[in-house]
Amino acid sequence: AKLAELRRTLPLATPDEQIVGMASLVGLLDTHSWFTAPFHEYDFMAYPFADGWFVVRARDPALVGSQLVSVGGTPVARVEAALRPLVPADNESGELDGLQYPMSSVEYLHGLGIVDDPARPGFVFERPDGSQVTLDLASTDLATWEQELGIIGDLMGDAPEAVARRGEPVWTRLDKPTRTFLFSYNDYTETGLPEALAAMKAALDDGSATRVVLDMRYLRGGNGGLADPLIDALSSDKRINRAGGLTVMIGRENVSAGTVVAAALDAKTQAVFVGEQTPARADNFLCECTDIKLMNSGFTVTVPTYANHTGDTRSSIAPDVPMALTAADFFAGKDPVLAAALSGDLPSPAP
Repeated sequence: AKLAELRRTLPLATPDEQIVGMASLVGLLDTHSWFTAPFHEYDFMAYPFADGWFVVRARDPALVGSQLVSVGGTPVARVEAALRPLVPADNESGELDGLQYPMSSVEYLHGLGIVDDPARPGFVFERPDGSQVTLDLASTDLATWEQELGIIGDLMGDAPEAVARRGEPVWTRLDKPTRTFLFSYNDYTETGLPEALAAMKAALDDGSATRVVLDMRYLRGGNGGLADPLIDALSSDKRINRAGGLTVMIGRENVSAGTVVAAALDAKTQAVFVGEQTPARADNFLCECTDIKLMNSGFTVTVPTYANHTGDTRSSIAPDVPMALTAADFFAGKDPVLAAALSGDLPSPAP
């Protein structure tokens, strides 16, 4: 039906409307598919917190912490609703992960008719003091935008600690008051992992730690096999793999291999999962991926070609204890999800 619709509409559409049309086709696919065109981004990136869309990166640092209210006169909730069909996703977390680039995309906002004149997008922001400002932000090509704004994931900032240190593949610390070993795993690596595992074992051996919290909220895709030593260490040590011995923090950035790692821990340990559901279904499609170049436009559609075929039909790895971050906490430098995981004082698990 979508193909039949596009056969009618594409010949009469403007270039940006054609991009939106093709994106709506790719949007029918899974969270590991994507559409590549010569995209341009306005000079900010917003994150959908539990309490709204807030700027986490901007060419003008004074914008960081401001709430996005509307675009071209359209309230942000309606903008989000218009963009959702363009995002290939398996579930709600996958859509939230995939919506951030479109929310500041020149082509998507113009092609949808939300922005009439790309040079005058009319972004309305509410600053932390409650005042509002309307800005016609400049734009740049996607690669330059990512580089100049330092985009390394969905959520970035100087605090709290887990976000500020997300660029470190592995880091650990001992939380002495709760005798908890915090293991932050942000990327697939052979460097630093053996030392981190040795430090965890030493803390358990000398009794300075009696439990482990694994924070993998900012683990995205990659070579999931490199996580096997971590999965083996957590699942094989009875001091960890027991009721109350392991808490795993997951989230919307656990795309691709990130979901595979979460699924393995779910299957092999007695961990309590805290945070947000993974953005991909439990048995999600993976790369190797195939690029399909569209003959007339030169644009590319990328689709995955592999799955583990585990038979797990769940739409995600869901947290036992759902907890979402608010902008109010984030910009105050607070991490209530980590605080709850460390203290062990968690709300009752979801039924």
